[in-house]
Amino acid sequence: MMQRFILLLLCGLALTACMSDEQENLDQWMQNAGKGLHGKVEPLPQIQPYQPYQYQSNELGSPFDPKRLQVARRKAQKNAPDTSRPREILENYELSQLKLSGTLLINKQYFGLVQTPEGGIYRVRAGSFIGPNFGIVRKVTDTEVRLEETVEDVNGEWVQQESTLHLLQQEQGSKP
Repeated sequence: MMQRFILLLLCGLALTACMSDEQENLDQWMQNAGKGLHGKVEPLPQIQPYQPYQYQSNELGSPFDPKRLQVARRKAQKNAPDTSRPREILENYELSQLKLSGTLLINKQYFGLVQTPEGGIYRVRAGSFIGPNFGIVRKVTDTEVRLEETVEDVNGEWVQQESTLHLLQQEQGSKP
């Protein structure tokens, strides 16, 4: 038992001797590593004082003039749809929900037969309104209904865009 104790004591002393030698080497390296190093920091640039800009263009007028804003509003409302008129039934549906299921020719005038998702069929002609975007039917032919929608763009201006409902082709394999 004593031999084990002496053996452990000798191992401990050997480790302590190694550690003290390494510690001295580390201390010496740290002292030598910082020699000759001098940091250089460039000075901050000179800050120029703020010079406010003087608006000199009197002939252009103020961009915040209320008269200019009224002209811009009138221009934006030039193509605005009539929101005071009563809405028609087909204006409650998106165009993607409506199907042109047939056309009629009555007294040399074409009428479109438009089917709603519920299965109801409504007759439209030039001047009828369809869809939520103030779509007005411009022309009905034997195969399609052409309409013009009025939508508001990102600038708040009302613009027209054309859309078309095409006559459905019967699915292959179905009977007429």
